Amino acid sequence: MNSFAHSRPFGETTAIDAKESPLLTVRLLHALGNLAERHGWLFFAVISLACGLGALENNLATRRLDHDELFTFYIAQAPTVGQLLKVSQTVDLQPPLSYLLVRLSFSIFGISAWSCRLPFLLAYGGFAGLLFYFVRRLVSPVYGLIATLLLWSTPYTSLATEARPYALLLCFTALMLVMWYGQANQDSRSRNKAGLIAVALAGFCLLLSHVFGVLVYSAVLGAEIMRQWGSRKSDWRLWIALQTPLVAVITYLPLFHNHSTMMFAEEYRVTPLALLAFYWESIRFLALPLAFIAVLGLLWPVFQKEPVAIPPRNPLTTRASLVFLLVCLSLLPMGIAILLARSHTAFFNRYGIIWLVPFAVVPALFLGYRTRRNQIAGTLAAVSLVVVFFFNTAGKPWLIGQVSSILPAKAAAKLLYVLALPPILSVQCPAIPAPLRAELATAPFFSHLNTVVPELPLVAATALTFLELDHQEGLEVAQRLYMLTDEQAAATIAHDTVFAHYENVKAAFPMIRGKVEGYCAFTSAHPRFVVVGAYNNPQGWLLRKLDRDGAQLRAIGTCQNNTEDCQIYEVGIQNNRCSQSR
Repeated sequence: MNSFAHSRPFGETTAIDAKESPLLTVRLLHALGNLAERHGWLFFAVISLACGLGALENNLATRRLDHDELFTFYIAQAPTVGQLLKVSQTVDLQPPLSYLLVRLSFSIFGISAWSCRLPFLLAYGGFAGLLFYFVRRLVSPVYGLIATLLLWSTPYTSLATEARPYALLLCFTALMLVMWYGQANQDSRSRNKAGLIAVALAGFCLLLSHVFGVLVYSAVLGAEIMRQWGSRKSDWRLWIALQTPLVAVITYLPLFHNHSTMMFAEEYRVTPLALLAFYWESIRFLALPLAFIAVLGLLWPVFQKEPVAIPPRNPLTTRASLVFLLVCLSLLPMGIAILLARSHTAFFNRYGIIWLVPFAVVPALFLGYRTRRNQIAGTLAAVSLVVVFFFNTAGKPWLIGQVSSILPAKAAAKLLYVLALPPILSVQCPAIPAPLRAELATAPFFSHLNTVVPELPLVAATALTFLELDHQEGLEVAQRLYMLTDEQAAATIAHDTVFAHYENVKAAFPMIRGKVEGYCAFTSAHPRFVVVGAYNNPQGWLLRKLDRDGAQLRAIGTCQNNTEDCQIYEVGIQNNRCSQSR
């Protein structure tokens, strides 16, 4: 990618004679900046390791696989690759690359939770490395470290250790950005085949990593159209390299068909406030350093000794196409939200994860442009990010203790908002009836479900709990574990039919030991049973239907679960409405 070296879009670095400065702080910043410039990749590795350990509190190996991760876990173990491809298009509705990579990890390291998550941790590390490389070549290593720190300071770093394809989407988006921009900056006559093949391979990986990859790829194609139109030259070799991977979109057709038949709970559907909350969540831990970067970038040209060199104003250049692409990636979560809103589909924050690319790159490029890649300015911004990250992670208990011992509680809480502003939205769950809520407040905690009324069947309130308990618990629990289905009840009570046909999942994953039965068939055969799950889960209809049908519910305990609150209810049915309606 030597083309980067010839296409730095910003002016030369402003010289600041820090060595002669009488201020010790300036000299220290200069020394630290010089060290980072000479050993940028070493600093990147240290920051990624330190921030990764600080941000990813849940252990890669010991944290239990949640419901969605278990889909990845089971599909990767399909008997044949052909069956893997079939199940991925009918059950989990994702392109196949993530399952193939996990299957490869299983073949090398054995089948375990950590080997299931390993490809995604490596992908997130590759994503951070690619963005560091990109900003480093465009500006300097110090500014590349700013992008790295921004990446590791958001709550979305948790996706680095989730066995879901979002880390792959980030990694291959960054790879596509690096490959495309490198080729776009080369003269078409001097471009080699290896670079064009790399662009095509990056495109295939992007499109096969996640269904949202097609939206990212559309933004890249739009940027390339803009570049060729502005240059008034047709670059057919690069255009063919970009068009070739589009054949992978064929794998999306079954996904769209199967997804269109689902209903999602209203609590998870798209609203303007939910979309705003997504963007807010990524910046609320970084409000202070981002404000510092903005002020530093705006004021630096005013006080520097030399005038800023303004690059040529041509809106249709490679540089302008890069700006266009970054803007598109910034708005992509909004586009996804609009598409999902039209189909009444849920919007979860992870769906807009591609926002992390411009979120990390734009502040670094902005500051680099405004300060002409000044080393002191970049080092100041990087240090501010390190300080805020520390006090939001490992140093937070010490800071809370110090502040609360000096200031009143309310004043201390407001002061801590400087480091982490409060969230603006939380999911509104259905209310738990007051009698059950009072029973839960005093109910005992069960660490082992095999001791909970062992003579009765154990029913999971939602598929989330069912699949996790089936995988985590021993055979004694799995043999009495059930999940009940009733599409009409799911649609009318929870307005969510995502798990209405879970018997198809049971058929696809023969390793599931629990049973899936219809609501009426089960309750007719079992007038007494135990339900494990949350009454107030937005997707959970079972406990609310039992309550409406006049069943006797008694909260007898609580337990531990990954996805939802774990409540234990004993259910007694005296007059079965299913039997009466026959």
